[in-house]
Amino acid sequence: MSALHTISGSPRSGLLDSCLKLICPGDGILLIQDGVYYGCLPYLLECVSRDNAIFALREDLLARGVLSKLAERIDPVGYRRFVELTIDHDKVISWS
Repeated sequence: MSALHTISGSPRSGLLDSCLKLICPGDGILLIQDGVYYGCLPYLLECVSRDNAIFALREDLLARGVLSKLAERIDPVGYRRFVELTIDHDKVISWS
């Protein structure tokens, strides 16, 4: 059973640390709203296992002007793929 973890709070919120305590191999992480700022921090990739795919909502990246600063391993996705990710995983856990 896999979960999609959506993180919407900025790095100051500490939501990633809380999420990482519960994440399992095969789970995905989707950065949305101010959570996309995590995608610009090098330590994100050090904290998250390669067993977990990381996505970021393209529209939020563009709105915050950080698309070009996104770490290489993070896949920018649009709303259509966002919906597909929620269907592909057994449950969605929102961190906000």
